[in-house]
Amino acid sequence: MKLISCRALAHIIEPMVDPGMERVILDIGLHLNPDKLRERVIEEIARMEEDGDDIILGYGLCGRALEGVYASKARLILPRVDDCVGALLGSQKRHKKVMSENPGCFFLEPAWIGSEVDIFEQCQKGLERIPEERRPQIIELALKHYSKLGLLDHGWEDTDRAVIQCRELAEKHQLEFIRFPSDLTLVQDLTSGLWTPERFVIAHPGEKIPFF
Repeated sequence: MKLISCRALAHIIEPMVDPGMERVILDIGLHLNPDKLRERVIEEIARMEEDGDDIILGYGLCGRALEGVYASKARLILPRVDDCVGALLGSQKRHKKVMSENPGCFFLEPAWIGSEVDIFEQCQKGLERIPEERRPQIIELALKHYSKLGLLDHGWEDTDRAVIQCRELAEKHQLEFIRFPSDLTLVQDLTSGLWTPERFVIAHPGEKIPFF
């Protein structure tokens, strides 16, 4: 078994696998260009695969970026979720339920705070070049689709600090703050080989990962 994972999930996945497992961790920023992400994943698969390998992918479909990814010699195993939020909520079904009950929710996880996937951090970049009186309008425009801030809570030691940070962000930007207990069983099953077709795409050599 080998691993290719986005850095957004790597800190969850890596402690679950054999320390000696061959792995590639890719930058979160590749999501900004789905075609480039797809090409990079295919390149890494071709570089590392051998006959009989199982390569687990620490991704969701990610805006269809993983659609069409294939291997020539290995099986590819991908969780059936839209993105990393769905992976940490435990299933695509739960993700959709949470989204339907909480429209306009932006999700953070403790390790994502201050990272490339933190929209609040990204909003601050380049503001020094904008007149101070216009900065609130720029931030408001960036956040116009969001009314809630959801923290994916694993119950780990860093949760208290993350709760404080997210509460401050929510208050600052007039968002409702919600904590969502995570469910890591999908990620655990990905790493342990419990791959049921209902929860995982299993693409055999030569087969492309489909849209689902």
